Amino acid sequence: MFMKPMLSTEGDGPFDDERFLFEPLIHGQRLQLAMSGGVVKLLSRHGYDVTRQYPELHNVPLRKPADVVFDGQLAYVHPESGKTDFEVLQHRYRLKGDLRIREAQSMMPLRFFVFDILYFNGIDLRVFPLYKRKRMLFAVLEDNACFKRMVFARGTSESLHSQVRELGLQGVIGKSWRSLYAEGRSEEWIKVKT
Repeated sequence: MFMKPMLSTEGDGPFDDERFLFEPLIHGQRLQLAMSGGVVKLLSRHGYDVTRQYPELHNVPLRKPADVVFDGQLAYVHPESGKTDFEVLQHRYRLKGDLRIREAQSMMPLRFFVFDILYFNGIDLRVFPLYKRKRMLFAVLEDNACFKRMVFARGTSESLHSQVRELGLQGVIGKSWRSLYAEGRSEEWIKVKT
């Protein structure tokens, strides 16, 4: 089940606003993970099936079995520096053949930074405000080596911006705390690059 993604607009610079939460902007591949009846399907930003490319994401750490759709950013995080490496991610994306993919999985494991939940057991969550979807995301999914619920700060982006610069990440994205999930570009999500 592919749901067209919500996209951010470009912001002028860091801002503080109590109506927004702020997340790190990870340089990676936008991905939706759909799980139905225990079967995982991974879809790119444009709806292409990339399930075969990323076997490390086939075992989803749900607290209880459920049918879900998650939205997030897939990245390679260097184990020593903690910095993302987009070139490694591109290499993984281009691999062909199950054996080569499995070898790369063990040598260059990827991490899925999940920032939203769009569907849960028959309920389309896109009609709920972001703060309710975040609550549901943290109740449904657990973190492990391959899945990480996206951290966020409420109201202020300044401290997050300095941390993002240190880690060499792309920037920060501000999201209206009350935003509904609507496909396409929205001024409810504002991207500020470092």
